[in-house]
Amino acid sequence: MKNRFIQLATAGLLALGVTSCAEKQSSVADLTVAGASNATEKAGEIISVAQAVEWTHRFQKENSQKTWAVLFENKIYKQLLAQKGCQGLRIYNAINADDKNAFVLVGVDEAGDMTANGEVADIGTPSPPGPYASPLISGPAEHLEPFPESAGSIIPLDLAAKMTHRYQQTYPNGQWAGYYSAYVYNNLMEQPGCLGIRLYNGIKEDKSECYVLVGVNEKGNDMTDGLIYDLSAPCPPTCRVESPLMQ
Repeated sequence: MKNRFIQLATAGLLALGVTSCAEKQSSVADLTVAGASNATEKAGEIISVAQAVEWTHRFQKENSQKTWAVLFENKIYKQLLAQKGCQGLRIYNAINADDKNAFVLVGVDEAGDMTANGEVADIGTPSPPGPYASPLISGPAEHLEPFPESAGSIIPLDLAAKMTHRYQQTYPNGQWAGYYSAYVYNNLMEQPGCLGIRLYNGIKEDKSECYVLVGVNEKGNDMTDGLIYDLSAPCPPTCRVESPLMQ
């Protein structure tokens, strides 16, 4: 694979044991391939603070050693969304070379993931540690820090693919990715005082994994008095199996 660059965003999580290729192949066979129309559908639903708290706290209680959330500054989201034809962003779960779980963000157009000539962003600001105040964190912060100078960077496509493939092998029955339409990110960023978006891992009542998106202000705190979004297009089942980010 050429050393192409795409815009992705990731953050650290602690990896668990790797499962067999046979399990992974069996899982892929059950996936639904998302059609081209998937990119233009409105994906992402507003939820209440109470709902977000329940889901994020459940994840944190069951995964105390993992990364609970990661912050990306607005510049990263805008750079991805500014690509010609981009209809939204797909978030991939990944595992990096340090055995840390991560998030990878890639633009999506009507044909699918924009990996041919697109950009991928990585290295967001993970928590814990979480030096900020938020009801979405199950414990108080030990100290507070303002919004970081930068959060997110560009990584090569081949590196991103290795990271996402590794996650998919390790968690054949987990959530591999999720898609949000551009309007979700734009609505969050357009809130007065919003400098970035924090991505939380969550677990719903039915034990399904999800993401929770919330704006972040200059103090580095979650803007939970504003918009909070749930994931409405998870993978599985709506996966782009032809994407190089899918194994």
